Order: sequence, then structure tokens, then C-alpha cells
Amino acid sequence: MSQSARAREIARRLGVADHPSREHLAEAVALFAPQGWAMCGNWHFEGTLRVLRSVGDGLEGAALDEAIADVWNDENGTWLKFAAAPMRRWSNMHQPFKQIIWDRVAMIEKAINHHFAGAFEASISILLSQIDGLSFDLTGKSFFSKSNDDPFLDDATIAGMQANLPVVRALFSKDVRPTGHYGAVSRHGVLHGRDLGYATRVNSTKTIVLVAALAEYFPTIADNAAVQQRREHEAAVAGSTEVDERGRLVDDRDIPELLNFAYEVNGEYLNALVLVPGPFDAERTLVALARKRGLDPTAFTVAEDDTGWRWHYTVPAGRTLGYAARPSTHSERRHPDVWRWDHATKPQALPWVDETGWRSDDDAPQPANWEPKFVV
Repeated sequence: MSQSARAREIARRLGVADHPSREHLAEAVALFAPQGWAMCGNWHFEGTLRVLRSVGDGLEGAALDEAIADVWNDENGTWLKFAAAPMRRWSNMHQPFKQIIWDRVAMIEKAINHHFAGAFEASISILLSQIDGLSFDLTGKSFFSKSNDDPFLDDATIAGMQANLPVVRALFSKDVRPTGHYGAVSRHGVLHGRDLGYATRVNSTKTIVLVAALAEYFPTIADNAAVQQRREHEAAVAGSTEVDERGRLVDDRDIPELLNFAYEVNGEYLNALVLVPGPFDAERTLVALARKRGLDPTAFTVAEDDTGWRWHYTVPAGRTLGYAARPSTHSERRHPDVWRWDHATKPQALPWVDETGWRSDDDAPQPANWEPKFVV
């Protein structure tokens, strides 16, 4: 079947299906990937159908590229602008690695701003270098390297479909020599200065769309990379008694997990108190969320009374972190009274405070070791 006939058939089948199957999409990928367009879940549905119909009527080559670029820059402009935004959700298990991801996204977003300003010579070169760095961070190899043996296939994403990223990667990885005005999407041609005609809207759009496809393909790989880096970090800091320049424990084993656990427990408590008023089972909630975060529920101390509740947990470095809360009795404040514990010793009593200062339930002086610190 010719390309035009295939396009007509795809357009016909997609036009009668609200949710095209992977088989339909795979056929569409076969038309776009050889042009350097990486398919992903953020492609504009109606615009893509319009282009497919045009291909069925004979549209091809540079005209096809311009038609797809029009869809992405017009109807799909918002997705183009935020192509890298999903990356900000990656790698929560290791904050330093997550910060690298965020810094890289900031660079990509600057490049995308260059694209919308018409500075394609800047957008393309920045994007290609950031794709290179991203791939090295996550896989140890460049996305554009011929020695990269990642098949770039999976069963969960559109980006990972057969004949999508592998075909696009081959185009972006082509060598360009000698120097000339080729106008190709070649990382070698751009970053080695061999292609003097690369700076076009089409090439810039293709490169941003490739970022969007990689943002769909890489999340699990990025999360696994963060887990591995976290393990290596924990092995390196285990047993340290030092603090960093901000006063934080260098041996921070269990602290990221405990912090995420604390956020989730607080959310459950506020839901029970404010959004969906009802009883709050502190112990059952803590056990469930501790297991979710990979923490041992039996390592927690949980206490409740008629006025509030608390938990505390001692991290491997010997520091005890904790939380206490009670519904507010203040006539003008609806949120609960909250304290966070961060101390070298364990708390001995359930603390409560009013506007005049610290007090305990029997009005005895507040134990000196209670400090209203934030868990960091």
C-alpha cells in the first residue's frame, strides 16, 4: 500500500473512532517517524487527523513537515511550551538528583522560549545538548549514540511504540559532513557546526516534540536512577555524625521517606478534621502510610488522648523527629494547633500551647526539651 493510500485508510479509521487503538496509532507513527516526528500522547487529535487526510491527498516532504509544525505551534502550542513539565515529577527518592532534573527542565524551558521568539539557532542547540545530558544521567549513554542499545520500546506509552523513537533517533543521530546547508535534524550537524542551515521552525518544533516523547518514555527509568543514587548516597553517609552547612544531618537515612510520610499523615488528618469531618484513627493511618513509604510501622511511637495525637520516630543517625496536633480551640482559627519535633532525645509528654506560651494538660511547666522545630 502506498503512503498516500495508507494515510487515507488511517484517517478514515481514526475518524470513526473516539479512542484510536494502538494498532491505528502505530500506522500513524509509521508515517511521521521517518520525517523525524516522535509520536507521544500529547499530539493534537484533530490536527493530526487533518494532516493525515492531507497526506492522503498527496501532501509529503517539506510541506508535510510544515503542516505538522503548524499543528504543534498553533492548536497544540500549550503542550509545546510545557513539553518538559512532566519531568518535574520524576526522581522523588533522591533530592540532589531531582534538583538536577529541575535545573535541566529550566534550561529546556529557556530553549522553548527561544523557539517562540523565533531564535531557532538557540533553541535547537540547547535542546539537543540537554537531551544528551538527560540521557547520560538516566542511562549512562547519549540518546544519539550509535552504541546506545536501549530499544526505546515499552508496552505502556505511545512514545515507546514500535518504529517511533528508534526511527526518530536514527535521523537525529546521522553524521553530517562536509560542512553545508543541509537543514537536517542532526545532533552531529548542529553541535559540531557541520550544518549551517539547521535553524528552522520545523527542526526546532521536531526537537521540542522529541523532548515531549522522552518525557513520556523516561519516567520509570528516571525514578529507578534516583533510587540507585539514593542507595549509593546512603551507603556513603551511613554512620556520619556531621551536619551540613545548613545544619542538616549528613547521615539522612530515612529522612526523605519520613518527610513524605509526614506530609501524607497531615493530609489525612486535615481531611478528617476539615474537609470530611469524622473520626481520625491515627494508629491505623500511620501504619498504612509507613508501609507505603518503606518504613517499619513498629519503629514509630504513637500516642492519642481526648485533645490530640502525636507520633515520633528515631532515624538511624539517632535524631528523633515527630509531630503533634490537636483541633484548635481558638474562636477565630479553624486550623489545628501543630508542632514538629526535631531533637536528639525522645519526647516524654504530649505538648499543647495557647497564646500565653507553652503549657501541659495539667498546667505544669512545659518540658524544656520540647522545641517547635520543623522537620527538614
